Amino acid sequence: MGWSTSELARLTATTVNTIRHYHKLGLLTEPERMSNGYKQYGASHLLRLNQIRRMRELGIPLSDIGSVADDHEQQQLALKQLESDLGDQIAALEKARSEVAQLLEHGAPIDTASSFIDIATRMSSADRSLMNIYSSLYEDSALAEMRSIMSETAPYDQEVDELAEDADEATRARLAEQIAPTMKRHLEAKPWMLAPTERMTGDVKMGQAAIIGTISELYNEAQIDVIQRAFISVFPTLDIPDDDRERFIAFIKQMAADEGN
Repeated sequence: MGWSTSELARLTATTVNTIRHYHKLGLLTEPERMSNGYKQYGASHLLRLNQIRRMRELGIPLSDIGSVADDHEQQQLALKQLESDLGDQIAALEKARSEVAQLLEHGAPIDTASSFIDIATRMSSADRSLMNIYSSLYEDSALAEMRSIMSETAPYDQEVDELAEDADEATRARLAEQIAPTMKRHLEAKPWMLAPTERMTGDVKMGQAAIIGTISELYNEAQIDVIQRAFISVFPTLDIPDDDRERFIAFIKQMAADEGN
């Protein structure tokens, strides 16, 4: 007994187009045709098609099926690679599921970087977005230290977050004076932040350009001015190793040189 293409498709829960595709790839041999010109598939085709389906169910790519189908050694190698790939996929899915659960638990926006989920609702939208960019640029240890900074709150935080672009001189000077002590403490504890490219991964110049561009879009002129004023006031007083101070100066000179080119 034999089957037509459509009958074989129904028998194997596949489609006529899939069977034709397997013929085209050389995975399934063409059957003989009956006197009326129609294809007549036999048991060997049924077995082969089920074999292909089984390998596809396991996740073996179509491009590999031809080389492993009748070669036990190649099958074992393919299965070992598949086992490794599936392990990676499972780990990625478990990580994603864990982070989804955390997002739900803390009511955090969906684009919150994983290191900042539990403190996301205490951060401004601009700060969350900046940390999202940082998460793709910095090594995990650096992100952990940034998280410790972002987890702190101060009475002036909301005022800085809501500072209008046309804020007057007195307001800017007052806020810069208020944030200076905290900035000084953080920089003395984490002097690498003076030259933050030291802890970046990937292309440092592109990363630095991304940060500068992002900050200029996320924060208005008055907010950036307040930060700059605070930094100018604390830098000369920082109790940090000479190497860190020299590294910062070299960093600034390099940035100026890059902008000039």
